Amino acid sequence: MSDIIAVFWDFEHFHFALMLEKFGQSRMKKGIGRPQPKTIKVEAVMDYARSFGQVFLNEAYANWHNLSKYADSLQLEETTLIQVFSKDQYQPADVFPNLVNRVKLFVGSNETVNHVVLVGLDDDYLQLAEELKALGCKVHAVGVPGLRDQEWRQACDDYVNYYDLPGVPAAPATVAKGSGSPADQARHYLRVAAQQGVRMPPPKIMWIGIDIYAAFLRDYGSFNSFRELDEECYDQLRLDVPNVTMTEVKKVRQVLFKCYLFRPSEDGMISFQDNIKGLEDIEDAYFELMLRRIANNLNGPVDYEALSLALTDARDSAGRLERMHTNLGEKEEE
Repeated sequence: MSDIIAVFWDFEHFHFALMLEKFGQSRMKKGIGRPQPKTIKVEAVMDYARSFGQVFLNEAYANWHNLSKYADSLQLEETTLIQVFSKDQYQPADVFPNLVNRVKLFVGSNETVNHVVLVGLDDDYLQLAEELKALGCKVHAVGVPGLRDQEWRQACDDYVNYYDLPGVPAAPATVAKGSGSPADQARHYLRVAAQQGVRMPPPKIMWIGIDIYAAFLRDYGSFNSFRELDEECYDQLRLDVPNVTMTEVKKVRQVLFKCYLFRPSEDGMISFQDNIKGLEDIEDAYFELMLRRIANNLNGPVDYEALSLALTDARDSAGRLERMHTNLGEKEEE
């Protein structure tokens, strides 16, 4: 008897990962919120799924509003489209809860399905892979280097890079160490950060923003809401960068949020973590985040001067970044 296959796509997430690989962050940003070009070869992914047996179900999750150019390909592959609305027009729809619940319910109630192909997922779905294995399913995945998926690759029974599928064009060339100017390398590092989920404002704005947050820590200590925090940062940033936008200000805060800089206090106000005492602590938290998201996801050695340029708009922090990266590596080996 042929094996029975169910295919589930985090389609929009996968689409934007490929867009980032192909066009880079700046061009991709200009296209967000507009009709999207067709970048995924749907038939190549489905041929991979069919290599394991008979496809019984093919579902794709996304905010489909700007993805109409995929209509013919998806229809030919008999894809069921699941609409998930996005809370932010500049971000892909958060399909995680819908997709996880659907996969578990479907596989749990269809014992004949013994292979699941998951397309465009990342490390957030690790527990799902383990639960599917516990149900007796083989877990196969299609990914792309731009996804945050190092652990996800290991969790699956079979993982294939999208660019290795028959019929898919070769991966876009990436900037290697020693090729291009430090500014080119810095832009490449910022693309890697975006691929790893960190959407940066321009480096100069980020670095000035860190200094402003250190002043907040010294002078205020807490705020009623993130909106109040953003508005105060906006007022201060405009003194140094008159044309700064509120979107860039919010990105400063979002990056620092990923650094675990904030905690809610007992009275519900937004305040700083107890271990954050001043400017150097905020800088260290920022550098550590970016070392983990950029330096740890490169195929070759790190150009610390270019990394400093990407993170601060200057090369002065190269030595500090290299020391921190060495220390992080030693801690992870302990």
